[in-house]
Amino acid sequence: MPLPFQMVVVQGVVAVTIAVLLLVFGRAYALASLAAAVVVILPGSYFAWRVVATNATRGEEVNAARRLLGGSVAKLLSTFGLLVVAFAWLRPAPVAFFATMIVLQAVYWLAPLLERR
Repeated sequence: MPLPFQMVVVQGVVAVTIAVLLLVFGRAYALASLAAAVVVILPGSYFAWRVVATNATRGEEVNAARRLLGGSVAKLLSTFGLLVVAFAWLRPAPVAFFATMIVLQAVYWLAPLLERR
C-alpha cells in the first residue's frame, strides 16, 4: 500500500481509538472526536489519492508539482469547509474536537517510520 494511504489508515485507527477512549467522558466527546476525524481524514484521503495518481514522467515534473500544489490547496480549503460545517451543524465539544484534530495532524510525523517498513 502506498505511503499516503498508509497515513490515512493510521489516522483512521488513531481516530477510532481516541473516540473509544473519550467515551469515558461521555458520548458527546466521542462524537466530537469522530467529527474531527471526518474533517481531517476526508481531505487527507483525497490528497493521498492525488499524490498516488500523480505519476510524473521525465519532463512532466513541473506539471505534476502544479497538480499536487492544487491538490494541497483543495485539501486545505475542504478541511476548513468541513470544520465550519461541523461546528455549524454538529456543535461538537471543542476540547475533544480540536484535541483529536491535533493528534491526527501529528500522525504525519510518523511518515518516516512507516516508510522504513
